[in-house]
Formats: sequence, structure tokens, C-alpha cells
Amino acid sequence: MVQETPNLKGKVIAITRAESQAEETADLIERMGGKPYIIPVLEFKMPEDLSPIRNFIEGLQRGKADYTVFMSVNAVRFLLKEAEILGLTSHLYGGLEKTTIIAVGPRTAEELMRHNIHVDLIPEKYSSDGVVQVLAGLDLRGKSVFIPRAKGASPTLRKNLESMGAFVREIHVYEQQIPMNCDKAKAFIKHLTSGRIDAIVFGSSQSVKNFLQVIGAFLTQNSLQENLKRPLIVAIGPETAKTLRDNGLRVDIVPRAYTFREALTALAQYFNGIC
Repeated sequence: MVQETPNLKGKVIAITRAESQAEETADLIERMGGKPYIIPVLEFKMPEDLSPIRNFIEGLQRGKADYTVFMSVNAVRFLLKEAEILGLTSHLYGGLEKTTIIAVGPRTAEELMRHNIHVDLIPEKYSSDGVVQVLAGLDLRGKSVFIPRAKGASPTLRKNLESMGAFVREIHVYEQQIPMNCDKAKAFIKHLTSGRIDAIVFGSSQSVKNFLQVIGAFLTQNSLQENLKRPLIVAIGPETAKTLRDNGLRVDIVPRAYTFREALTALAQYFNGIC
């Protein structure tokens, strides 16, 4: 007997991603037989002041970075775009040739390689903890680690690397904000309170915080917790799970690999009684 591939047939899966990045995940949900519901709680924008990024690129070019860590696809895209605006694309590429590059996961690595940027290391765990584990096997004393990332990102990675003796330089290449769209928030609440959402996938701590802020404008904490009893709650990564629990919400699934694809696979297995 041939075993069927786990699917999401008929299930409504809410995803907390920026609309500009949700299409691929939505397509995957549809291919697995589910119905995607995008909750736009994230929006990304470039910093107004690009002078720190100019200094960052110049530091790379001068060979000041022993290691450069890319924590997301967004970090790659925004840094490349900003280098183009500044007229420093060749400087950026030249600088990256002088540093050991770590990509937090395969998607980030793919984005780098798509732009002909080499990748030296990918941690087994696609998270800040995974990056720390990779670098823990190296002598970081006196070494410089450059990290282009989002403004407001968790300081945990920086603190852990500094405790290992590294000089860490973070540069904010993009900002995360809440899209102002009350109509979409109200529409989601209507679906949630009527029991039409089967699962919600949170991709980051910031998506949790923004979700709670947006939905919290219309539902009390008790009402939100009551209405979240029905849908399964999926957290991509331990940091996202911790943020959910810190805010009094349960976590049903944390996928072994911290990607949306793996999260949907784990969700399908759950619905199909495989795990």
C-alpha cells in the first residue's frame, strides 16, 4: 500500500509574513491542499540614513571583518540594494571576498549565492543559537564579526559572541514596522472568532509582537486567548516559541528546521496523525 504524502487538505492556514514575501508560502500551502490566509503584520523598509551602511561597506572593503553573518534573506536584499543606491556595489562585493561568510540557513545561503556571493558556513540549526554553535568551535578572541540585520533584532547573538571575545558590529540594513490596515485586521478577527482558522504560523518573534499589537487593538487578552484555543499555533524556532509563551500563548508545533516549508510539513503531519 502506498502511503499518502501528508497534506493540508481543506485547512485554512494563517501566515504572519509581510505581503511582499508571503506569495511563495501561500503557493506552497495551496500545493499541499490548504487555503492560505495572509495576516500582514510585518512590513519592511530601508533606513532613512544610509551613512552607517556606507561606513559598514567601507569597513568590509578594508578587510575589517573576519566573519560576516547574514541572518535573513531580507538582510541580503536590503544590503545589496543600499550598496547600489550608494554606488558601492563593487566595494561591497570586494569586501565580502575578504571575509568568512555565515548564512543562518539554506534560504539565506541561496539568496547570497544567487548574487554570486560565496557562503562558507551554514549552521545545523537555522537560528542565532546555531550561529553561536558554529562560531563556538573557533577562537573568536580579538576577531571582528559583522552582522547586517534588522533594527530591533534580539541582542542575544551579539551578547553571546561578545562573551566569546569577539568584537561585534551590527548594522541595521532594514526596519520592521506594522502595516496600518485595520480592514484586514478586522477581517482576520472575524475568521478567527467564527472558528474558520485551523492554524497560525509565526515566523519570528517580531511577527508575534506585531500580531499581538494589531489584534490587541480589537480583542482583549482573555478574548484573544479564548479564540486561539481552536487553531494550532506553530512557532518557527525556539525564540519565536519563547515570545509566544512569554505572552501567555501556547505553542503546539516547533519544526525541527526553522523554515516555513518545514513548518508546513510538520503541520501536515500533525493533521494527518503522523506525529
